[in-house]
Amino acid sequence: MALVIKNLEKRKIKKFIILYFILSLFFFNDAVSNESGKVLSFVAGCYGCHTSNPNQPFGGGYEVKTKYGTFISPNISKDELNGIGNWGKEQFIKAIKEGLSPKNKPYYPVFPYNWYTKMKESDILEIYDYIFSFPAVKKNNANHDLIFPYNIRESLWFWRLANKIITNKNNIEYNSKYNSRGEYLVNSVGHCGACHAPLTFLSIIKDYKNLGGRKETSKFSNDSIPNISNDINEGIGLWTESDIVFFLQTGIKPNGDFVEEDMALIIDHGTKYLKQDELQDIARYLLKIKK
Repeated sequence: MALVIKNLEKRKIKKFIILYFILSLFFFNDAVSNESGKVLSFVAGCYGCHTSNPNQPFGGGYEVKTKYGTFISPNISKDELNGIGNWGKEQFIKAIKEGLSPKNKPYYPVFPYNWYTKMKESDILEIYDYIFSFPAVKKNNANHDLIFPYNIRESLWFWRLANKIITNKNNIEYNSKYNSRGEYLVNSVGHCGACHAPLTFLSIIKDYKNLGGRKETSKFSNDSIPNISNDINEGIGLWTESDIVFFLQTGIKPNGDFVEEDMALIIDHGTKYLKQDELQDIARYLLKIKK
């Protein structure tokens, strides 16, 4: 009897949360606004990854824990001392598309510049203008806490070379033009493959369009990533377009379960801000992807 009551209570809670999310789409969500820079900065992860304190947008300090150690996002507010206040637009575009700082230092690939390579410069500049619309955050940058030899930044040049060789060999189709808005959002702005594409040697992604997920790096890591291809057994092949759209708006799966951890943040700080037709385009594209 206690189990029945517990399940009923869980259903009531789920119904309440579903109702809240539906209402929020109409009353609280400003995805329909003309602030495309805001939407792009959210979907691209600029806000979510570079904001550890909501009162200090783009002030950095967000921690990303990996098998290589902990990466800490930098301040990208318009603060001239610790942020990007001294950057020009060309320098910002270079950082986004090439993964290089104004001083030509390479960024760690936890920053998914490999996906941003094909972003439209007009979209990047809208993000730039949006970031610069906020007050400067006067906050020092923390150092990454990485294990040897990954804490040697100069070693990234070797990684970039290996990545270029492997990527160019296997991503001829990826380097072609995008055929839809959904494909552009999935494979560039939203960089879905940064998490959902299988990894090879040194965490290099062999196929940027393969969204077949990742197995745990070790039996202790608990860092597996789900398959979001159209595979009906392991992926989302049994989901409908409406299921995917609703999931990207609310974080609720077709079975009623809620997404957790990183994906919950991606939805809350990203995909829920997209327009309905953009989400539908994403859904149509995902349901075409084979593992």
